[in-house]
Amino acid sequence: MLEFSRQLVSFPWAISLFGIQQIANFPVAGDGKREDSAADSLYVVSQAAQMQLNSLLWAAYQVGDSLQKRGAELAWDAVSLQAFTPSYATKLGQELVGQSSEAIADWIPGEASALSFQTFLNNYNVFNLVKNNPVVIPSDGPLDLEFLIEQAYAVGEYGALWAVEGLGHDYAQTFWGRKPVRGILTEGQGKALPPKSLTMMHAGLGLLLAEKIMPAVTPHMEEGEVAKILNHFIHLVEANARVGYHGAAFESLGLVTRTWHQEVVSVVDRVLTKIRPEVAEFFWHGVGRALYFLPIHFVPGFPSAWQAAKNEPPHDWGRRNAIAGLSWATALVNLKQPAILARVLQRGYQSAQDDAFTNGVMSAMIMAADVNPHDIYLKLFLQYEPDGALADRWNTLVRQPVERALKVYYPLLKNSGSLGSIFHYQSLEALAGKMPSGGANG
Repeated sequence: MLEFSRQLVSFPWAISLFGIQQIANFPVAGDGKREDSAADSLYVVSQAAQMQLNSLLWAAYQVGDSLQKRGAELAWDAVSLQAFTPSYATKLGQELVGQSSEAIADWIPGEASALSFQTFLNNYNVFNLVKNNPVVIPSDGPLDLEFLIEQAYAVGEYGALWAVEGLGHDYAQTFWGRKPVRGILTEGQGKALPPKSLTMMHAGLGLLLAEKIMPAVTPHMEEGEVAKILNHFIHLVEANARVGYHGAAFESLGLVTRTWHQEVVSVVDRVLTKIRPEVAEFFWHGVGRALYFLPIHFVPGFPSAWQAAKNEPPHDWGRRNAIAGLSWATALVNLKQPAILARVLQRGYQSAQDDAFTNGVMSAMIMAADVNPHDIYLKLFLQYEPDGALADRWNTLVRQPVERALKVYYPLLKNSGSLGSIFHYQSLEALAGKMPSGGANG
């Protein structure tokens, strides 16, 4: 025990000196290529360390890292004298006051704070259900996927959706390392999956493939190299996912990238837009889903997830997909508390002229109905009526569109094998109109 204590005391000091040594070896300013290489090396190390953190420490890291980067940005603005212009000071002041007052209001005792706390609990529970799946694949002996699916559904109507996604991830993990990696959900036991499990099993498959592929991408990598990596991811999806469900796996690329590899979001966007623009749409939908879970959006003074969904994408179609992905996550995670989604309407984060919010909610409820055909929480969600003037907005932007999605669009998409198409923003009405003559899309 004494020796362990000595080593425990020495460890942080050794790490600190090692860090100083590495900083001393960094290139001087002006050598662009060497600076980029050094930055990429630091990025790889920090990403590897981050992936080893448990859920609570990961959340703390995300908040601390964002705060440090925000401080560095403000310091650079001061050095470059941008911070001393009247327009900069006014804009920054308005942003901080607006964001802080909104976040502080969420935690003043009352209904708003109760909903904020419930939102936090829902987020944490869902994140843990996927990351620490209660359905454990045996490390030795035969694997019975049918039995594992039954275990996932035994978690309960609400938790089953996330348990199935986690199972899809863990089942795909058992294939990693084989050469070639193919047929995960199209051959063997994967071929016999019950239809209700397919969307989230494919989402879980995409999580695993993205987790394995994305650490190879660095912020300053040549776009040609990034293209090779992303094409490999796309090939893996197409070699292991069923036709009609590719979109569910593609979308997970955005979720993984924005959650654990934020600094490469822009390069992935640029490359995907060039090589496979349809996959880029799923990517941004996944980014929106990731924004919902990031703890930094609970910190006063930082943009809300809704502001981030509007501001981070560099193009309108990316913005629509990010908002749709965010509303998708908000609706699904808080299915048992529709008042949380109603508060989004009350805050005015969405526009009646912009159907991305409603599209995300409709698609989320289609998937919820598919995963749990007799979900009592979905029925209660449709019966929910907020008070006062908000009732009209709820009926127009949520309840009526969801009812139409479940009665009209869902059967058409299901029968045509096209449920993977709902994992990105598009007009469901236009998509449904193509169903009689179109094949499976996804």
